[in-house]
Order: sequence, then structure tokens, then C-alpha cells
Amino acid sequence: MLAPPFDVIDAERQAALHEASPYNVVRLELGQERAGDGPEENRYTRAAAALSEWRSSRALVQEDRPAFYVYVHEFEHEGRRHKRTALLGRVRLAPWEAGSVRPHEETMRGPKEDRLQLLRHLRTNVSPIFALYRDPNEQVERLLPSDDRPLLDTTTPPPAGRAGDGGRHTLFALTDATTNDDISTALRDVPLYVLDGHHRYETALAYRDERRAQGGDWRGDAPENFVLVAITSVDDPGLVLLPTHRLVRPPSLPPDVVQRLERFFHVEDTTPKSYDGTALLRLLARLKAGGSFGALGLEEGRLHLLTLREPALVRSLMPKRSHVWQALDVSTLEYAVLRETLGVTSDTPNTIAYTEDPEHALREVESGRWPLAFLLNPTRVDQIIAVADAGERMPAKSTYFYPKLATGLVLNPFD
Repeated sequence: MLAPPFDVIDAERQAALHEASPYNVVRLELGQERAGDGPEENRYTRAAAALSEWRSSRALVQEDRPAFYVYVHEFEHEGRRHKRTALLGRVRLAPWEAGSVRPHEETMRGPKEDRLQLLRHLRTNVSPIFALYRDPNEQVERLLPSDDRPLLDTTTPPPAGRAGDGGRHTLFALTDATTNDDISTALRDVPLYVLDGHHRYETALAYRDERRAQGGDWRGDAPENFVLVAITSVDDPGLVLLPTHRLVRPPSLPPDVVQRLERFFHVEDTTPKSYDGTALLRLLARLKAGGSFGALGLEEGRLHLLTLREPALVRSLMPKRSHVWQALDVSTLEYAVLRETLGVTSDTPNTIAYTEDPEHALREVESGRWPLAFLLNPTRVDQIIAVADAGERMPAKSTYFYPKLATGLVLNPFD
């Protein structure tokens, strides 16, 4: 059974997936911790034991021919039906600076340590990296099946009230050697832009280097030299990007915070005279129409729209980077709002949290659990590619591709 990737599974969802089936892939991807866990018995050793049992009982069956897999994901968002197509296969690992696989976001240490432990125990890629590629002449797209019998055709419900893994999932296997050679040739010199899975890619690099350092009969075609990847064309009509909003807890909230923000922004109180439940929707509509940020909590019970009016002043606060990097909303928020106005940096513990749900952000502020929230517009695909091509990285949590790829469709074992 399928599951979302580890980074969007909360404790409640984790428990529900474990309960759903003894064969749900969450038991590999994010096993539950238990009282008494130690070096000899823990969620990583239990994941390895489960994988071994599934393979020996043939609950998991390994394809006996080289294959690509086509994954079609149909889902709904804001009342519209979308369809996104991805090609699953292996890509040779290379350091970021080589340029064949290009990152766009900063990473954090904690998730990489967890994923490395899992990789050491499983010696299997459980969830793929998700990346974009350019296919201007549709060379790859023309080679993908349009009417074939799927290996899998199933649906999963979305978690209530959040972006998740819902929709219809269809998987096709491509085992024709000529077709697969043609696909490989078409993609050989095409750079991949990582959308999701930066931590998993860096973990795969670390594991490869770890294994190579152990010596022995190391080969260029050793399975540790590759990682499971799902790639989608930049022109795929099913690409949906969501913003990642910020919940913020500054050391203290300046009493003149609105006046401080007016150095950089037009600050407009958008709270309707009659607070009839549409205030947030109205703010989001104004934000989408050209605002920089929505702000919750600057004044008690009030909603504000921030619109940039001094871009040169904001750029003066930033490190020397490309114009496209400096023009990103997340960069403006980081340097003009969080650092300069509120004295908050993204690496300060317990001062920033993230959510894709603006209603959740509003509830958190209204309840007092978080004093402030800032709502953003989504980053565009062309901005992601331009930043990656410049060899730069956006701040962490700059993008959220909706929905996440399902985990458990295809696994990549090393043994």
C-alpha cells in the first residue's frame, strides 16, 4: 500500500497508515518508535526486517528486466482536476557542482541523518527524488505509452484538511529495450532540477562515498552510484506549486512593527468592517492579484497586505546574489521582514514553522500559539530553474509541489 513521503507524515497519519495494512510502505519509510528501542532493535532494524520478509514472501517482486516506469497522478486542487506524469528510473549520482543534477533549496541537517540511517539498514531507495527536466521537442514525451495496460491503478484519500497524497495513481512499466535506450539517449545530457528530495539526494551521495571509502571491489556500475528519481517535464500541465507560509515567533514584537515595515512596504489593513468569515479569502485574493505578503497578527485581530515599494532598499540588505534570487518573495521575507524588522533568522530554534494551509496559519495566530504569520504567493517554475542555473539555492521551504509523489510505487534495491 502507498503512503506519502516521510516529511509530510505526522504522528496521526503515521499511526493510521501502520494500522491500515501490515504491508503499507510506511513501515519502511517511517517506522514507529517504541519504548525500549536501542541499538539492536529500533525502527530502522524493524524496517529492514519487514523489507526482507516482504521480498522472501514475494509481497514485493523484483522486475527481471531493466525498466522505466511511467507514473500518472490525477488529483483535484481548488475544484479543478489535474493530471501529472512522471518517469521513474535511476540517475547516476554526481556532486551538485557537476551540474547534471541541480538543487534549488537549502537543506537541514536533521532529515539527512535520519535518511542515512534508513539507507544503511535497507540498502534500498524507498521514495524517489522528484525533479524537472526540459523536453522542448517532446523527445521523451513521444516515447511514453499513451494506451497501455497499467501495473497498478489505485486511489488514495487525501489527509483531511491538508495537502497530501490523495487522488488516482496509475503505474506503467516500460521494458522494451529499444524504447528505453532511446529515452536514456534523449535524457543523457539534460540537467535535472530537484523539486523535492534534496535531503534524500545528499544522503545518497553520502552513502555512496561511505561505501566507496570502505574499499573492496568498487565498480562504476555499483548500485550505490545511482538513486531512484521521478522526473516531470517543465511543461507538464499538471505541475501545481503551492506556497509555504511562515509562522513566526520573534524575540519580541515591536510596538511600532507596522511603521518599521513601512520602510519597505505599503502596509494596508484589509480587515473588513464586518468580520464575516471572508476576511482571509479576501486577503488571499488581494495577495494573488499583486501583493507581496499577507500578514496576520501585526495588530490584534487585524489582517494586513504588504506590497513592496522599496526593492532597492531590500536588495541592499541581501548578500550579493543573482537578480532572480534577490527578487524572490522568500528572499524579501527573509531579509526585510524576518531579519531586519523582527530580528529572526531561519536557523534560530523554535522561531519559525511552516504550513501550506493559510487557514491553519490563521487559527494558530488567533489561538495565540503563534504571534505572527506571513502568507506568500507560490514560487514560479521559471524562478526555480533560473536560480538553479545560477548555481544558487533558495531559502529552505521555498516551494511545495502539490501533491507529493506517492511512496511505494517503485523501490530501488541495491542487492
